[in-house]
Amino acid sequence: MTEKICYILCLLLTLTACETNKETVLFSSSRNGNSDIFIMDIDGKNKTALTQTELEEWSPTWINETEISFLRQKEDSIFRIKLNLKTKEESKLKHPVNCILDDKNILYSSTNEYQLYSCKSDIFLFNPENNKLNNITENLNRQARYPSWSNDGKSVIFTSNHLGTNEIFLFEIDTEKIIQLTDSDSNNERGELSPDKKFLAYSSDYFEKGNQDILIKNLETNEVKNISKSSGMELIARFSNNGKVIYYGTNKDGNWEIYLYDLGTESETRLTNNKEFDGDPRVFKK
Repeated sequence: MTEKICYILCLLLTLTACETNKETVLFSSSRNGNSDIFIMDIDGKNKTALTQTELEEWSPTWINETEISFLRQKEDSIFRIKLNLKTKEESKLKHPVNCILDDKNILYSSTNEYQLYSCKSDIFLFNPENNKLNNITENLNRQARYPSWSNDGKSVIFTSNHLGTNEIFLFEIDTEKIIQLTDSDSNNERGELSPDKKFLAYSSDYFEKGNQDILIKNLETNEVKNISKSSGMELIARFSNNGKVIYYGTNKDGNWEIYLYDLGTESETRLTNNKEFDGDPRVFKK
């Protein structure tokens, strides 16, 4: 009897832990008349508005598993806001010392050791513990944009046109080494590394000039695959934490919507469906 009770308690604790750690997706949406921040399950269910003001709010990012940040515009001023998902309490965050962010927000590493952002034409890493600010692209002499984190927080992916066309690069934080990941005359941008660092998801017109699709590159074999294959435009792709699916935004339906692509079954599922903008999906990397 005692063993049975222990088994039931362990099962309940396991189920509770799984529910607590369930992956969810942040995104921006204009479905309520202006841009708000939403959250949904990975299958598109339980869409919930996290902000419901008359102000414009966009660029949601994860600070940790219970706190997010986003940008909010009030009149001519743009503020960085922190929101606790449990208490719903809001507070203001400072902008970087060298930049007022008006488009893309700060990205926090999974270890919370660094903050990553683009400013003007460069990519910056900020360490809040020692206040050290590092311009990781200052020697590239052109425009660097669209940074993203590896899941382990040890590498940064970014886009730069210093070689003539947009290409995607990896910056190793420990060695400060920059590695080129794409090499073609196409517009390769907005890269995202898979959790195991074996694949790169990115937007490119490699298969059809002027038409941005979501591509997957095997970094070991250099094989490139088009997973969206649409006549629309696809700009953002982000891996789930298990690396089995990719969330991406597309306007192939006439407006911007969020889709899920299953790498195992090679099938896609539409997660949002309304006439207004839905985009910028983000999961908490861990």
